[in-house]
Amino acid sequence: MSVSPADLGRLAIKYETLAALRRARARGEPVPARGVFKELAREFPGCLNELDTLPLDAVDARAAALAGAAAGGPVEPWMAWLGGYHALLRAALALKPRVGRAALDDTRAARLAEEASALAGVAVDAAFVRAVADPPGGRLVALVFETLAARHGQPAATIRRALFPASRR
Repeated sequence: MSVSPADLGRLAIKYETLAALRRARARGEPVPARGVFKELAREFPGCLNELDTLPLDAVDARAAALAGAAAGGPVEPWMAWLGGYHALLRAALALKPRVGRAALDDTRAARLAEEASALAGVAVDAAFVRAVADPPGGRLVALVFETLAARHGQPAATIRRALFPASRR
């Protein structure tokens, strides 16, 4: 999985937005409307965890590194992992209400994979669709990390720590 300059730019804007939200909270400004958070979470599922757990200096550093990479600078592994994390989680969340826990025939699983791939901007296959129906430990995020690990040849725990170093899990 690679990440395009446009994707890197969108990720940089995400972190700039998270930083602005964090600074507004520190200044005691009112909490923004729920729609602000819903829109962020729709495009970048899992990002509200970052808003709550990443130190502001880490948020700023990620924004700067991603903006630099979008402008042609070095792309670090965590950047591709992050882009993949959001895309795979988007796909999984789109699939979950459509698959339930029912068995899927090959034709339906392939069709759902194609639809989810188009929606999320990342290729997923019928095996991913089936795994969404019964994810590891019942957690879609665990499936996403396992998928990232397989695609990038890195342990899931390494990717998880890189993306969410302050996670409570």
